[in-house]
Formats: sequence, structure tokens, C-alpha cells
Amino acid sequence: MISDTELKQKFETLSNKLKVGLFEDVVIESKTLLKKRKHEVIFNILCIAYQNLGKFLEAIEVMKQALQTNPKNPHFLNNMGTTQHKMGNYSRAEEYFTKGLKIVPNYINILNNLGNLKRDLDLTDEALNYYKKSLMINPNVIESLLNISICYQSLGNFDESKKYLNN
Repeated sequence: MISDTELKQKFETLSNKLKVGLFEDVVIESKTLLKKRKHEVIFNILCIAYQNLGKFLEAIEVMKQALQTNPKNPHFLNNMGTTQHKMGNYSRAEEYFTKGLKIVPNYINILNNLGNLKRDLDLTDEALNYYKKSLMINPNVIESLLNISICYQSLGNFDESKKYLNN
């Protein structure tokens, strides 16, 4: 087992590698770390690395293991929902996002991801509701502002779209 200090240092290294696109390195090192300590941040970063590599089945397996350790972890539920969404399993994605929101109703990432799911299903009004709810929690969330702008563009409402881009 590794200490919290060592875990923090290793996570920072992995996070930096993830940011610069060294996804294979993140996978290898995360798998090694998980053998030493099954910590939620390692499960999450491994899942994200697999998602970026397009290895969605592997990402799902990681999140299944993670959810066995803590089935009510909203980060795990969000990552599982995101992976399901990327695979085109929209109803499964919505199930995971909804479970996460029941645990943390104001979790901005899930609200945005649920908005993205609704937008992909051409349910633009529902998508806008999720994005706007995230902005009520934090009016400076760039992803929400951009997503709202995209929705209004798709509806042909360019003035409203510009309003959100100018925030």
C-alpha cells in the first residue's frame, strides 16, 4: 500500500501525462498503482485514459470495478455514463447520470453530460435546461456557456447564442 503523499505525487504525474496525451503511459502506470491501492482517483484517471484511447469496453470494466468498491460514487457514475454515451448506449448513459444526480443533485459535470446526451438525442429544450441549471450553480462554467450557445445556434437563434458566448 502506498501513502497518501505518494499517491498524491503519482496522481499529479498521471494527471500531467493525461493532459499532454500520454494515454498509454497513464493506463500502464494506473494499473500498477491500482494493484498497490484501490483509490477512486486512480480508477477515474484510468477510465478517462481508456476513453481517450477509444477503449470504451476497458473503461467500462474499470468503472464496474470502481462501482463495486463504492456504488454511490458520483464520479464513477458520471464516468460510466460518459463511456456509455460515447458507445451510443444512450438509455444506459442516462441511467448512470440520473443515479449520480440523485446522490449529488448539483454535480455540474453530470448536468453538462446529461445536457450533451439530450442534445445528441435532438432534445434541445431538455439539454438547455440541464446546461442552465449548471449555470445557476456556477455562472462561470465555460462548458455550459458553450453548450448553450451551440444549442441556440442549432435552433437558429443566433442572437441568444452570441449572448452566451459573450459572457
